[in-house]
Amino acid sequence: MTIQQHPDLATVRAVFERAARAPSLHNSQPWRWRWDGSSAALYVDAQRLLPATDMFNREAILGCGVMLHHADIAWAAAGWETRVSRFPNPTVRAHLASLEPRHPHTPSEPEQLLGQAVEARYSDRMPMDPPPEWATTPQVLEFLVGRSHTNVTFLDENGAGELRRISELTARLRRYDPQYGSELTWWTAGPDQGNAGVPAAARPSAADRGQVPLGREFPVGTAEPVGEDVDDGARIVVLSTEGDSAAELLDCGYALSAVLVECTVQGLSTCTVSHVVELPSSRAMVADLVGHPHPQVLARIGAARTPPPPRTPRRPIDSILDLDTSSDASGVHRQDR
Repeated sequence: MTIQQHPDLATVRAVFERAARAPSLHNSQPWRWRWDGSSAALYVDAQRLLPATDMFNREAILGCGVMLHHADIAWAAAGWETRVSRFPNPTVRAHLASLEPRHPHTPSEPEQLLGQAVEARYSDRMPMDPPPEWATTPQVLEFLVGRSHTNVTFLDENGAGELRRISELTARLRRYDPQYGSELTWWTAGPDQGNAGVPAAARPSAADRGQVPLGREFPVGTAEPVGEDVDDGARIVVLSTEGDSAAELLDCGYALSAVLVECTVQGLSTCTVSHVVELPSSRAMVADLVGHPHPQVLARIGAARTPPPPRTPRRPIDSILDLDTSSDASGVHRQDR
């Protein structure tokens, strides 16, 4: 008889509660975990999809990839090595990955820093100052993204100018899409605001909204104003893949999380940008701009000009985590060998 040690349920809940700080489209949180006592299965939650905004569910799977990376970080910061299996059950398309915490260990300083960054990161929709010490940051991010099958492109000034034109075109086209407008209203002012969505305090005011030409046109918010007319100095990174398979999308989300968390460790502010790749016409323009066939998501990176807004809401842990309580309170499973 051998004794295999597994994390107790309190640890499981705490880890996934931290991982749930992962960003997602409109803060919809399209994920669900199932813990069986020794491993957790990650599913895309069909009840959290946005068909008008994300018609092919690309961003939902990307968001789950971000959550998977956040969970990896949270487990390491809690002192557990993990093993991740992607698409372990090909007959169940919604089952994206399984994560098994295998061995307890003392968290290293980098693991603790990443765990703290998961807690500190937020989406900065306000104009930013240029990121300091940018000369070395792209190389670090390229190294992190290079571990995946995701391509990374950093736009220069000319590329950013062309992207602003694409963003403006996309916004004008979206104004005449009532289904898109209805979803946007739901996730900014709907009844789910207590647990999800983008609250007014996280959205720029009317005066500041025009100073972020690459931002999605959210309804006017109440975020603390910049107080003057400024140019957004954020740098733009584009993550692309060779195709649109679920595996590539999950991988790209994992890479996006690595970018966002590393920037947070460096004291930089970030905000994902996805509206310019949601419509086929504008997405094709972005593909031509970066030279990769399938741009998936972008991110603005800079130095914050305003204090962080209040933390955006998250769903209660019991609504994203199904627990199998058949293990005992200590988390010890006894198996005969």
